[in-house]
Order: sequence, then C-alpha cells, then structure tokens
Amino acid sequence: MKFLVALVCTAAVVLAANSAMAQGPGGRGPGGGFGGPGGGGDLFGLLNNESVQKELEIVPSQLEDIRELGQEMRESMRDMFQGMRNASEDERREMFDKLRTAREDMEKDLEKVLMPAQLQRLKQIQVQQQSRGRGGVSFANPNISEALGLSETQLADLRDKAEELQNEMREKIEELRKQADAELLQMLTPEQQKKWKELVGEPFDLQQDRGGFQGGGRGGQRGPGGRGGNDDGEI
Repeated sequence: MKFLVALVCTAAVVLAANSAMAQGPGGRGPGGGFGGPGGGGDLFGLLNNESVQKELEIVPSQLEDIRELGQEMRESMRDMFQGMRNASEDERREMFDKLRTAREDMEKDLEKVLMPAQLQRLKQIQVQQQSRGRGGVSFANPNISEALGLSETQLADLRDKAEELQNEMREKIEELRKQADAELLQMLTPEQQKKWKELVGEPFDLQQDRGGFQGGGRGGQRGPGGRGGNDDGEI
C-alpha cells in the first residue's frame, strides 16, 4: 500500500507540474506551479515559476520546447495510470521503474534545451527547495550525499545531529509561542481571560497517531500539545 501511495504521489507531482507548464505563466496564480511557488523540487515545476525563468534568463523558444517536453511526459504518465488500481505489487514496481526512467529521460532532454549554466543554476535552486522545510540541509538526499561523497558514518552523524537540532528548534518555537500567547492574553480584560480559561479547559497533550493522516504546514503538529493542546490555558 505504501508503495502505491509513493507511486501515485510521484506521478501526480510530475503530471501536475507539467500540466501547469502547459497552461503557461499565470495559469494558477502566483508561482503557477503545483504545490505553491516553484512547484517544490521538481525541475519542470521550478521551470514553471516565473521568478525561476527570470533567474535562468529563459527565452521564449526555450519555454516552448520545455512545454512540449512537459506535454510528452504528461501523456506518458497518463498511460501509466491506466489500470494502476488493479495492478499487482510487481506491476506497481514495474510502473515505478518506468516512471523513474521516464523522468530521468525527460530531465536529460532538458540538457538539450537549456544552456549548461542554466541547467546548473536550475539544479542549485532544486537543491535549495528540497532542503527547505526539513529542519536544515537535506544531506540524506542520495543525489546530494553522493555529490558530497558522504560516508555512511557521516550520514549517520548528520542524521543524529539534525534530529537533535530539530528538537531544539521545536522547544524554542514552543517557548516563543507561549510568550506570544501570554502577551495576547494580557490584552483581554480579567473577565475575558477567565472566560478563555473556561473555553480551553485543562491542558491536553494531543499525540499524533503514527498510522494516521498528518497534515503538513500550519495544520501539523507543533511540538508538545500541538496547536490544539495548549499549556496553561493559552491561545
């Protein structure tokens, strides 16, 4: 099941990014791509972002070629989606391999469209985007770790350190949140503060189920108690 989810998500990102590219700039508002500005770490999603196009100095003829590549990839992905629901585990793995190969081929085709300096800068931006939102630089990314020549020992040490730093960040963020909540509560009248404490009741530490759905971003867990399990009757 997890493999199917990974396959669907990977293909969905490629399809959505290519679909946005086919619409042209402005087709989806600022950024225009899948998953917000820049389309995450997907190269075609990044190329759909006008600020990236400006940074790379993409010319109209290049943009047209990129859209054609996206159209070809989109059609290929749709063919792979057919019959996916009833596919066996082995068939899904085969689909994933085909998807990965198709994506690699597509990115190789970009080398024929972009100038070397443009492609290098695009990949630099990709690394930056992949590193954001993960508590620091994502050295665990195979492409990054291979390029840096990181050993297994280094990777293990980096993972341990990253986890340590993430825990420290969560604690600091939680402390700042408490300070902010306290300042906001001070703006209420004593009667309103009393009413607020009645509304929130006793503090509750909401634990996220490991197997359940966990939303990212603002809806996700925010340290002890999350956003719904506030300490000391805070906002």
